[in-house]
Amino acid sequence: MKCPNCYSTVSNSSATCPRCDWPLRTPPTSTSSAAFGQSPTANAWSRDQQNDADIWEPSRPAAAAWEPSAPADAAWNPATQALNTWEQPAAEPASTWDQTPMQSVAAPPNATMIGNAMPTSVPLTGGQKSKLLFGALIPLAIIGIIVWSFSRSLANKDAGFAWIFIIAMSLIFVWQSMTKLIDFFSGVAQVQVDRLTKTQIVKNKNSRTYYGHFERIGRLTIGRQNYDTALQGAIYQVTYSPRSKSLWEMQQVG
Repeated sequence: MKCPNCYSTVSNSSATCPRCDWPLRTPPTSTSSAAFGQSPTANAWSRDQQNDADIWEPSRPAAAAWEPSAPADAAWNPATQALNTWEQPAAEPASTWDQTPMQSVAAPPNATMIGNAMPTSVPLTGGQKSKLLFGALIPLAIIGIIVWSFSRSLANKDAGFAWIFIIAMSLIFVWQSMTKLIDFFSGVAQVQVDRLTKTQIVKNKNSRTYYGHFERIGRLTIGRQNYDTALQGAIYQVTYSPRSKSLWEMQQVG
């Protein structure tokens, strides 16, 4: 037969395995039923001696084992700990706080970041709306008067070139009036932070027009006062109407 421990071949009459000293004797056949509460194989190997190690028993009752015997245990005993000993520390009075105001540091020249500056919108004032409305209606009225006058004076004459010129001028004035009307009905103006690249004067026979060129906005009519104080390369906060390019305010910020 085979040893159940080392699986070596042993004779059937051997009591132990000659290789690993494993007991090979089988338990005797039970001839009587086990008593109540006793397993039939409680002493399957027919051993007469008892276990060397005795059954462990606590040296003191379980209730006494959990009694606080050290200062650390006594500190956590709710019976000996008063509730008023767990007070939080009092807060310092507000008069002792450091209430020194933060110092504001002025930005250096041209330090305003315009890379991520997005335009915002502000409502148009009553005066700005009036200027847009009159600036749109007056050119339309002038074109109407000119067309009506030419139609009466050139009714029986061949004036094809004159009519072509009148139509071309009418389209220009109508386009300018439409841009002002669009800004008027929008009701808002844009505020954009932009850099002034250059200034320009356009001279006519009887008048001068002052322009300012910006990186993002483009060319705007800035007027004589803004032209005299404008600095090329400086950064301005410009309030204007985008369709008609009407400047409302120009303030240097960098």
